[in-house]
Amino acid sequence: MGYTVGVLYNLRRRNGVDIAEDSSGFDEEDDEPPDSGAEYDSESTVLAVAEALREAGHRPVCIEGDETFFEAIKNHPIDIAFNMCEGLRGESRESHIPSVLEMLDIPYTGSGVLSLALSLDKPAAKKMFVYHGVNTPRFQVFSPGVSPFGTDLRFPCFVKPAHEGSSMGVTPSSKVYDEVDLAREVARIHRLYKQEALVEEYIDGREFTVGILGNEEPRFLPIMEINFSKCPEPHKGIYSRLFKEQWSDDSYYLCPAPIDGDLAEALKTIALSAFRALDCRDVGRVDIRMDCDGVVYVLEINPLPGLAPGFSDLPRMAEVGGMSYFTLVNTILEHAIERYARMGREPFVRARRVFDAGLIAERMEFEAVSKSA
Repeated sequence: MGYTVGVLYNLRRRNGVDIAEDSSGFDEEDDEPPDSGAEYDSESTVLAVAEALREAGHRPVCIEGDETFFEAIKNHPIDIAFNMCEGLRGESRESHIPSVLEMLDIPYTGSGVLSLALSLDKPAAKKMFVYHGVNTPRFQVFSPGVSPFGTDLRFPCFVKPAHEGSSMGVTPSSKVYDEVDLAREVARIHRLYKQEALVEEYIDGREFTVGILGNEEPRFLPIMEINFSKCPEPHKGIYSRLFKEQWSDDSYYLCPAPIDGDLAEALKTIALSAFRALDCRDVGRVDIRMDCDGVVYVLEINPLPGLAPGFSDLPRMAEVGGMSYFTLVNTILEHAIERYARMGREPFVRARRVFDAGLIAERMEFEAVSKSA
């Protein structure tokens, strides 16, 4: 038995026109940053998720999470929502659509309202990491109009918007070496993004991303290392939006990462600690840096990781682990269904669906690979 699944999304647009995953080439405008909307999905991603659900026997209904959402969701009854919404505006925008779903008592995939609000508020997330003993770079937050001079952070530092995702606001100039550079970059964030600037002590070392699926017994996708060695000198060590758009070849993304078992376990342990510190659910991706002494630091966590086939990190890692895009999407849905079933939520206790033999076989193969990794 399949479900009616609402595929909830925000499309990437520029001046009202849908654009693809690669949004490079836009000039900086006075009224918005050049990477505005970078976190939103393309139509091809939305259709790919819907098709994966359809192939598993579900009935997908695509609904955009914009100002029309409340009426649209009432007019299109669904059993559960597959949430990909990044939100339209505000520092807690990723939690807006889940808040409406909870008000209407509609189950949905992924993390809850508070977790989504915390993860997008990077300083708040880092405070939670510190509270739970998750190692993260020392940081300071500067509000618009506040001078960054006199900071006790050690240079070099890294400057980025406090409430953005998808590497928005990150450029080679984000790495600063003195207070003059720091003041310039903080002012740039204030001017373009109209929000606080997060300043962290820069961790000069290897960067990894760890994908997590599940809840009570979470599983890890193959760990990916970002390979900076091939990109131009100004971008070495800077995982910018431009990096993601211009250098998408697999040679820039080493998966599985060339690391030994001890480091792999250390990365998984700190990633899971960050995942649980924010009470994330079903799926997530954790970005980690390791310094020259081998100390690992959580940079941030993404409870709404991108699902663009062939582009986003999570589908890349899943494919390396033997998990097709079809299986990845439906596994995320299955984890949500199981989670609601444990809470005794209908219709999942009464109408649990059985995945077809092909999906079961592929998932068993993935589990075998992940256990041996």
